[in-house]
Amino acid sequence: MTLNRWDPLKDLLNFQEKIHRLTHHQEPRARCVGCWCPVVDILETPDAYIFRAELPGVGRENINLEVRDNQLILSGQRPGDADPQFAAYHRIERVQGFFERSFTLPGNVDAENAEAKYVDGVLEVILPKTEEQVERRIRVVALG
Repeated sequence: MTLNRWDPLKDLLNFQEKIHRLTHHQEPRARCVGCWCPVVDILETPDAYIFRAELPGVGRENINLEVRDNQLILSGQRPGDADPQFAAYHRIERVQGFFERSFTLPGNVDAENAEAKYVDGVLEVILPKTEEQVERRIRVVALG
């Protein structure tokens, strides 16, 4: 029999992480049926917060970005495929439709100087850090 040392702090942190996942990552799925939830990486540099989201099959015109109430809100829609009239699906795994994710910003950002680039299905949003809070919509620019 192997003895395992109990670490209550580790258990508490694991529990907190699970609660965070339930309340933040699954929230868009709980609000609507048929939604999908794009994966996002969040990085912090000394000067900015960088968000990278995988949005394959989503046109630039279908992406909405907004900074409001100290949150970055990413929403949009991935349109469905135009199927032939007499097609029969054997399997459907690609989810289509509306998506929305919101991320609480760890600090104030300069939304006026924010940049958004969309290349090869990956959206990159750069939010420069600032002392004061500014809210606005961010225009997505397609490159390549």
